[in-house]
Amino acid sequence: YAIFVTAMDSNPLAARADVVISEYRQDFMDGITVLSNFTANKVFICKYPEVDIPIPNDKPKSNIVVAEFSGPHPAGLPGTHIHFLAPVSAQRTVWHLGYQDVIAIGKLFTSGHLWVERIVALAGPRVKQPRLIRTRLGASTGSLLEGELEHGESRIISGSILSGHRASGWARHLGRYHTQISVLAEERERHFLAWIQPGWSRHSHHNVFLSSLFRRKAKFPLTTSQQGSPRAMVPIGSFSRVVPLDILPTILLRSLVVGDTDKAQGMGCLELDEEDLALCTYVCPSKYEYGAALRAALTHIEREG
Repeated sequence: YAIFVTAMDSNPLAARADVVISEYRQDFMDGITVLSNFTANKVFICKYPEVDIPIPNDKPKSNIVVAEFSGPHPAGLPGTHIHFLAPVSAQRTVWHLGYQDVIAIGKLFTSGHLWVERIVALAGPRVKQPRLIRTRLGASTGSLLEGELEHGESRIISGSILSGHRASGWARHLGRYHTQISVLAEERERHFLAWIQPGWSRHSHHNVFLSSLFRRKAKFPLTTSQQGSPRAMVPIGSFSRVVPLDILPTILLRSLVVGDTDKAQGMGCLELDEEDLALCTYVCPSKYEYGAALRAALTHIEREG
């Protein structure tokens, strides 16, 4: 099986992978060497162009391949890399892991000790001082954010604001594979007839507000508001603009919503994860949660064989 190492992160507010790796260069190279010995197939290291990522060069016939991806999110997702380099199916499996897990593997095989430290990005509109912090796997988000937030009700998210989980109750901790903590303002207010207002200070993926005139340059303090209620699915071309994969996203998403798993398999759902559809959820004018629909479909497919 091929192995994919994600040495980049295009999620909003995420840390730069090369900054973290630069502190553990030798450990990262040791981890890559270990992974290259696990398989006779290729080990893909996916990174941004012109970014310095250390690569071991001491193997005469190396199976290590460096692949470069550029552009906005989801350019840094493993699902994007796998789709273009070694697409998976019901008969073909690949593995992927993050750059900090590679560092942990390198430290384990050279020192014999399990490395549980993680460098995490703490960011969001409600964070007083956005920065990188050093913590441990599974750390309490309540402890990490003590005294770090602006006044007011906030929603704490372990992981990306697009695909992370709400860190509250029993889940009030850093997720196993998360390297960022995002904090947004909890907005409960409903704006009267908001859809007919000019919307100078409101963000929308669609050109429904005047803010779309300067959307590329402006910064909007996003909140947790969906800016609307659930409604019928409307195929207006939004999904094709945010999905770089060679699939038909509108047809796939429709099959997921109605529970047609046979159609979903034919449209490529087996090579997707929840985070691959996170942008579809974000731009959806109908307010559907496509990640949850995908997981339900994959669970059904696994159960039914």
